[in-house]
Amino acid sequence: MLTVCHGPLGEEKSPGDTWISNCHQCTCTDAQAVDCKPKECPSPPTCQTGEKLMIFKSNDSCCDIGHCEPRTCLFNNTDYEIGASFDDPSNPCVSYTCNSTGMVAVVQDCPKQTWCAEGERTYDSKKCCYTCKSDCRTSPVNVTVRYNGCRKKVEMARCIGECKRTLKYNYETFQLENSCVCCREENYEYRDITLDCSNGRTIPYRYRHTTTCSCLNQCEQSTAS
Repeated sequence: MLTVCHGPLGEEKSPGDTWISNCHQCTCTDAQAVDCKPKECPSPPTCQTGEKLMIFKSNDSCCDIGHCEPRTCLFNNTDYEIGASFDDPSNPCVSYTCNSTGMVAVVQDCPKQTWCAEGERTYDSKKCCYTCKSDCRTSPVNVTVRYNGCRKKVEMARCIGECKRTLKYNYETFQLENSCVCCREENYEYRDITLDCSNGRTIPYRYRHTTTCSCLNQCEQSTAS
């Protein structure tokens, strides 16, 4: 057989022989020449949601090798899967969630919190936000409602109890301020009753009923529930 080509090491090649040289696929042609083209590599795999494409080079391959593996978030040398969430062990007001963009921190807000001594605090289930203990509460009271010559005795609620003076940090003036608080209505609801009239008629009547009381800043407004 007539040898017409030589391989990368000078070895003899016959027409139709193929070999890989410097990541090129070479062929010995019938025209007594070596035809080399870049080696074709397979397309990388398509990863699903929650997965990421990992690419690495193999020592015995000219092509990059790709594979899909679950996306994770690294936090304190620990890998967390997508959707995982956990509380910050050093800060009860901070939690973390792992999503496709990475680790996201969520800070719990305590909008109505005022300062008071540790022994006077009642914390929430996460030990983050607290309220200051007080004897502020609702107390039933009987009231006779009179309207347009009609009336009815109704049990309503009022706020009783004292609130301790507390300190609150003002982020606009950058200083601690005394909070002027008092026991007052925090939430209320509207209730419908029927008033009895002297002529035997009845008329509908709606009144505002206090549902909860709290030690609130005098400037704050109560809200209906």
